[in-house]
Amino acid sequence: MRIRPGGPGDIAAVLALGDEAVKWMNARGNTQQWGTAPWTGNDKREAAIGDRARGGGMRIAEDQDAMVLGATVITEVPQPYVPPAAERELYVNLLLVSRRHSGQGIGAALIEHAKQEAAERGIGLIRVDCWAGGGGSLVRAY
Repeated sequence: MRIRPGGPGDIAAVLALGDEAVKWMNARGNTQQWGTAPWTGNDKREAAIGDRARGGGMRIAEDQDAMVLGATVITEVPQPYVPPAAERELYVNLLLVSRRHSGQGIGAALIEHAKQEAAERGIGLIRVDCWAGGGGSLVRAY
């Protein structure tokens, strides 16, 4: 597996990861985090992923055959709904892993890559954007 910068050419693959995530979460009773509709074909989701792909912070995990296994988006500016940090930070804005490849350490590798990028930039704080609903289980995981 390698992690590389992402861009507009990755939009369809990241939308497909979102489609997988929605289907997987819905099958487990989570219809609140990202709703019930696929990301592909959703104008709002497609625009958001397009903006992130063009923003320079997208990172793509892929296998030796260039199959997309996961994606993350990092930025030094969190979403508007997030209280500002007291110090410079690297903010993980999105983290998706292909459900077909779950349990293979892809998400951990993407987070580790974000930590390395933070260190290279001289940033000591990393925060992850995650859904606080559902009893807070995702917050506890991060």
